[in-house]
Amino acid sequence: MDGNKDEALRCIGIAKEAIVSGNKKKALKYIGIACRLNSKLDTNDLLVACEKLDASTYDHPTEIGENSTEKHVKSDEERNYTEEHVHLVTQIKSIKDYYAILGLEKSCSVEEIRKAYRKLSLKVHPDKNKAPGSEEAFKKVSKAFKCLSDDDSRRQYDQTGLAEDFEYNQQHNVRRRRRTGHSYYDDDFDPDEIFRAFFGRSDMFRTAHVYRTRTNAAPQREDLGSTGPNFLLLLQLLPFLIIILLAYLPFSEPEYSLQKNYQYQFRKMTEEHGVEYFVKSHEFDQKYPLGSPDRDNIEDHVIRDYKN
Repeated sequence: MDGNKDEALRCIGIAKEAIVSGNKKKALKYIGIACRLNSKLDTNDLLVACEKLDASTYDHPTEIGENSTEKHVKSDEERNYTEEHVHLVTQIKSIKDYYAILGLEKSCSVEEIRKAYRKLSLKVHPDKNKAPGSEEAFKKVSKAFKCLSDDDSRRQYDQTGLAEDFEYNQQHNVRRRRRTGHSYYDDDFDPDEIFRAFFGRSDMFRTAHVYRTRTNAAPQREDLGSTGPNFLLLLQLLPFLIIILLAYLPFSEPEYSLQKNYQYQFRKMTEEHGVEYFVKSHEFDQKYPLGSPDRDNIEDHVIRDYKN
């Protein structure tokens, strides 16, 4: 909210400069932006001043025509984000459910989670989205992906409910996680590290930022462009990187499951013995037609697993 107030005051300042220079259109534009960012601002005096510009505006039509292009360029430079950027950031910050943040259903697959994160993280990254609050929104997107892309943390989250409750439970278990070396939300949570690890590039944007979440220190952003590899950080990220690598391996997930879950939703039954099993996609019958050797082989495995 403080970021919105500061940005609103900046817009008011630009509007005042526009009034002084006689640019009514620009002044009204930034007054409107300021009101959207902070509805409590009193802009009546500025609006009255804008109305008084009509006479002076028509006194100098030639000057305004000559400088319209230059003023348009300056306006674009002063505002380096769009209404769409502001709307996206506001929307993400208002959502408390990890699935909803990524725009997914609870029954979504791991691949759908990766695709949603890839698309959304590029839109909300602070180096691409300059709207106020983009850092907080980017951090929420990264937390959602980090939680839902791991089977264990996703299972715990599904049992817990909202993100706030889940993170509260995680903080209460921090000592146990430190002893075992497994932590979904470390003290030093860096969404940029997840971003670079996911896209496989350390120079996706010009700068990288470290986000500190310790309660005894203010949030910081540190330029990592000139620092060398951090061995401890690599150790912390190693389990997460292994999960991503395994997710891309073709043999990492079986074609069927005897139990229905969020990944295996479509019910099938073996031709022999009528054993029930579940598959990941409705295209299973196209890939493994009834009576084909591959389908028979899969159903043989289903029957053996069922007997065991």
